[in-house]
Amino acid sequence: MNNKQKVAVLLDVSRAYDRDILTGISDFNKIHDKFIFFFFSPQFIHAGHQHHLIERVKAWKPDGIITREIEGLDSLFRWKIPLIILPHTRPYEEQVNVWGDNYAVGDMAARYFIPKGYRNFAFLGFKDFKWSQEREVAYVKCVENAGYDVHSFYFDNTHLLWEDLPGKLAKWLSKLPRPCAVFSVTDELSTRLLEAAKTLGVRVPDDLSILGADNDELICELSSPTLSSINHSARQAGTQAAMALNRWIEYKERPADIIAAKPAGIMARSSTNAMAVDDEQVRTALHYISNAAPVKDITVGDVVRTTTLSRRALEKKFQLLLQSSILEEIKKVRVERIKYLLEHSTFTVQQIACEMNFRNLDNITRYFREYAGVTPRMYKQQCK
Repeated sequence: MNNKQKVAVLLDVSRAYDRDILTGISDFNKIHDKFIFFFFSPQFIHAGHQHHLIERVKAWKPDGIITREIEGLDSLFRWKIPLIILPHTRPYEEQVNVWGDNYAVGDMAARYFIPKGYRNFAFLGFKDFKWSQEREVAYVKCVENAGYDVHSFYFDNTHLLWEDLPGKLAKWLSKLPRPCAVFSVTDELSTRLLEAAKTLGVRVPDDLSILGADNDELICELSSPTLSSINHSARQAGTQAAMALNRWIEYKERPADIIAAKPAGIMARSSTNAMAVDDEQVRTALHYISNAAPVKDITVGDVVRTTTLSRRALEKKFQLLLQSSILEEIKKVRVERIKYLLEHSTFTVQQIACEMNFRNLDNITRYFREYAGVTPRMYKQQCK
């Protein structure tokens, strides 16, 4: 035990990004068994001692530290021990930072929306955070290169309370042209935007398509509709940070100033499950499909009855605007839901059929195979 490196980990584990970083650190230590950790005790245990954190860490005499921007951070710089920072404002000069490739995040968001046919774009970010500014620069650049403008809203957290944000967003949303694709720089901001949309009766994803970042599954899955989000490779960055800190402590090899966390891809959920179409009747039909099809075995007739058109007229509009039929759009949404449950739940195929209210439980395998080309069990095996 005496040859273990003592590492203080001071992260905000209420956020998915920090938890993923911590998981990456744990991945490294499970293999190499180099660290023993100092974690800040839960507030309910030492509620009166939170302001003594720096003193408590110093008394523990760590060999290295991985930290967020905490009160008293500057005093840690004077300790002259290996220190890696996860900034939430800007990278610190002459320090080692875990910093996201935010330009890649913004570019990924734009390239996700543009092929869907949108001509109206918006951005929701923070006023003074550098990572938010970097994401906006790349997003706007890509959208403008495609020939469109971006409407932006900045949350100034120094002057506006979190609970007052939806009201301000509602005023902004009321002026946005629709349908509109909105890139929100965090999942937390996406929830505020979704709340504002509901107060105005703005339909998500038909009038407003929302894509966030961080892929906090708790936030994204509890929202209604569920929120699409860009997934960071934060777990990998956590492992890289642990490796770098280990070599810094053990061999005095100081890492580069930036340990990069690159975006890993987009987890598409219901909040972006729409194409940009100007036709109000088609948008109404798509809105019903995206909300009802994941949980009900709806029919083409059910969809038609949400509009004022005949079945023939609505089918013609679907073919003209989407190059697809009403039934194909229903199947697309239901199969995507089956895929999600196969990937992210422990449900059996029969349980998924019950969950999605298939009229004939035995039909789900044929239904899925016709669209996906493989059986549900084969698909689940491929995902492992």
